[in-house]
Amino acid sequence: MAAQINLKLSEQILFTAKNYVKIHGFNSLQDFIRETLREKLFEDEVLSGIHTYKASEQSLAKHWLSKEEDEAWEHLQKET
Repeated sequence: MAAQINLKLSEQILFTAKNYVKIHGFNSLQDFIRETLREKLFEDEVLSGIHTYKASEQSLAKHWLSKEEDEAWEHLQKET
């Protein structure tokens, strides 16, 4: 059984969240909030379902844009 909650957000947070939803392909703000809660509550568990790729993408992004990662792939970026 699911429970319904009401949530008050500042206009700035709501605006930013709606833009995030649009940019990252969530179906709705509700889906985004639900997925964000799952990530925080179950971050050490294996995720499955329709939004798994989003969680994986965010996890990879934490490491992808690092100095170490850039150095590791630098040889591929050199012009020949």
